[in-house]
Amino acid sequence: MLNQVGRLTKAKAAARAALGALAPVLALPVSAHAQSALSLARLALVEQKVELAKQGAKWETAVEGGPLRVGEALRTGPEAVARLELPWMALTLGPNATLRFPDEFVLSAVLEGGRAVVEARGRDALKLVAGEVEVRGQGRAVVRRQGTSTLVTCLEGRFYVSGGESTITLSAGRGSVAVDGRAPSAPAELPQAPSRGLWPGRDPVYVEPRAPLELRWEGASPAYQIELLPVGSDVVLLQKDVAAPPARIAVPWEGAFRWRVSSLDRRGLEGAPSVDGLIAVDVK
Repeated sequence: MLNQVGRLTKAKAAARAALGALAPVLALPVSAHAQSALSLARLALVEQKVELAKQGAKWETAVEGGPLRVGEALRTGPEAVARLELPWMALTLGPNATLRFPDEFVLSAVLEGGRAVVEARGRDALKLVAGEVEVRGQGRAVVRRQGTSTLVTCLEGRFYVSGGESTITLSAGRGSVAVDGRAPSAPAELPQAPSRGLWPGRDPVYVEPRAPLELRWEGASPAYQIELLPVGSDVVLLQKDVAAPPARIAVPWEGAFRWRVSSLDRRGLEGAPSVDGLIAVDVK
C-alpha cells in the first residue's frame, strides 16, 4: 500500500515524523470509455512550477491533491518536483520532465523528457514508454529520457527494457541505455554511491528556513544527483542534478530532513544513493 501525502503544509509536519499512511481511493479503469471519465492518478505532491494540460487545452498550473486523467499531461519546471500516486504504484518527476497518459485502450505513461522514479512493490508498474523504448516491471527504477536515449536504472526488484525488437532484464544494481531503433545495451553495473566526505552526516546540521546550505561529498564521477526527503518518508521534496560537489540548496520548510547523493557514470546511468545525511530546519 502506497503512502499518500497531502498538501505541502502537511509535508512540513511529516518532516518531524513519519507521513501517515492512507488507503488508496482510486479505482482502476476497466475500459477505454471508462478511462475518459475516471481519474487515473492523484497529484500527491506539487512543488515549485508544475503544469497540467487537459486534453485539447493549454497548460495550466497543477493543483496539489488534484486528479490526473487519461489524455492529460504533466510537466515540471527547472526546480520542480511532482509525485503522482496510483492505487498500485507511484511516479516521481524531477525538474524539466514531461509525462502524459495517452487516451488509448491499453493504459500506459509516456515520458517525453526528464527523470522519473517508478515505485511499484506490490505488482507490476504501469508500462512506461520513452521514445521507442518500453520499461515495465516491479520494484524501484529510475528512468531518464535524454534526446533519443532512454537510461534505466534498477534499484530494487526487476525491470524489463524493450527496444529495437529486443528485451533485456535488469536486476537490482544494474542499468541499461536504450537508443531509439536499437537494442538496449547489456545490463551493466551501476556507479558506486559516494561514501567519503558526506556533510551534513549523521549528526544533523541546524539551519533556518531558506538559509543557504552547502552539501559536500568526495568523488570523481562526471555528474551527480541529490535528493531531499522528510525523515521517515520516501517522498522526494527536492531533486537536483549537479556536475560536481559541493551543491547548494535552501530548504524552505521547517522540520527534520535527510539528503542523499547518487553518482552518474559517463553514459548518464544513475547509481544507488548514498547513506543519508541529516538536516534540521527551525526558526531560531
